[in-house]
Amino acid sequence: RQHARCPPPDRGLVPSMVVFKAVLALLLGASLAMTFVLSLYIWKNDKDRDHSDTIRKRFISMGLCCVVSPIPLFVFIRAYDIQANTFQWLGVTLEGLPSALVIPLALTAMLFLGPLVDNFILHPESGYSQPLDLRNVRNYVVAPLAEELVFRACICSLLVLGGWSHGFAGIVGPLMFGFAHLHHVLEHMRHAGHGLNKALQIAGFQTCYTTLFGMYASFLFLRTGHLIAPFLSHAFCNYMGLPEVRNLTKSPYKVLLRFSYITGILGFIVGIYPLTNPNWYNPHIWYYQ
Repeated sequence: RQHARCPPPDRGLVPSMVVFKAVLALLLGASLAMTFVLSLYIWKNDKDRDHSDTIRKRFISMGLCCVVSPIPLFVFIRAYDIQANTFQWLGVTLEGLPSALVIPLALTAMLFLGPLVDNFILHPESGYSQPLDLRNVRNYVVAPLAEELVFRACICSLLVLGGWSHGFAGIVGPLMFGFAHLHHVLEHMRHAGHGLNKALQIAGFQTCYTTLFGMYASFLFLRTGHLIAPFLSHAFCNYMGLPEVRNLTKSPYKVLLRFSYITGILGFIVGIYPLTNPNWYNPHIWYYQ
């Protein structure tokens, strides 16, 4: 089905106001990213990030961010008399929901076909059974939901509303998301006992792969217009972790593993655009420009 395109977003604005609107959206997005990180450190706490006290306090911080972050988006929509309500821009809508629940997650799982075969078929004894504790609730529910709400639903939407292109929003938003993870340098030095260079290396690697994931999550959000799509993929990726690529050379089933990895990657590449066809989801954000 075809979605009726929205009117030009900057119709009626003089050039100086168009620039102001774009800069304002960028600054608001950066402020939300900074607020999200700083909120994790408002508590006086000398325990590491996996301690139950730290996790509980950060749950509160992330919850507050989830409440506050949509406010600039709401004000922006009202100030510029933009079509659609705030919930639609946040990706909370019933339209296209069945597709958004299943297809993007299946696409993400295709990318992990190799690790899935390795862990559930070739080595089922290793499994992925994990206890329902605070750490796992954080990793698979609270953190993915909070991060996707702030960095995708709020920041990406603000950038698009500000007149920036989908491509710009899909790159700059994830860069904010990636650099937000640099705060782990402090934790690696304070609690893991690493020196500055080692801490920077670890945090730098985290920043790189979280930025790449952020680009993919933003792609899902912009193409589907649903918060649930990047959230489920984020939780799934956290659950799977980084692939054990050493098994590609050391496993007795290395031929099957290599075939699974190659098939999954090729399937992902071939399917990424067809399976995120906006016409399947009717995303308001995609048709705004």
